[in-house]
Amino acid sequence: MKTQLFTLIFGAILFTSCQQKEMKISRSDFSVVTEMTDFSPAYILKNEAGKVEIQKNSLIGNTHWVLSIDRDLTMNEVAPFLQELTEKKHKKGGMHEDTKAIYLVYSDTLHKQNAYVKMPFESFALEEQPVYELAEGVQSLLLKSVADAKNPLDKIQTYLVRIDKNIGVETFVNILIELEKQKISESLNSEVYVN
Repeated sequence: MKTQLFTLIFGAILFTSCQQKEMKISRSDFSVVTEMTDFSPAYILKNEAGKVEIQKNSLIGNTHWVLSIDRDLTMNEVAPFLQELTEKKHKKGGMHEDTKAIYLVYSDTLHKQNAYVKMPFESFALEEQPVYELAEGVQSLLLKSVADAKNPLDKIQTYLVRIDKNIGVETFVNILIELEKQKISESLNSEVYVN
């Protein structure tokens, strides 16, 4: 009952905040997290003029931030907003450390429910990854598709991740889901390069 009430309230907020415009969130056939409490929503979508914008007036510090992002957008379009949000969320040196995470909401079409995947990155860099010799146990990982995340990855390694800026948000969400399935999200460097 509590979950149904939450889904109804979240859906109403999403519906009214998008001014009767339907937002198409990413889809998958797997649920990472199915229930979310203590959260604040934000939305990244195209406005009437076709410009990508963020609606983040409801973000509250030290709550989980749940991002609804239009699945038709590319990482190139949303990365500047993700950079801004991760900087704000994971800012060091404040009086009170924010211990909550950023999640992306998506639709689990198999189980017909909304689900959430945690953003494993605390920083988005919008430039080329520097070229330097990697320390032992560190590998560079370029993610352009879900298949790149499905390759057998060593949980002992630390991965410096680059995301292709041309992939869609739906692909990005499914990459994050696959990294959770493979249980290597904790092995990722906290900074990701989008280029």
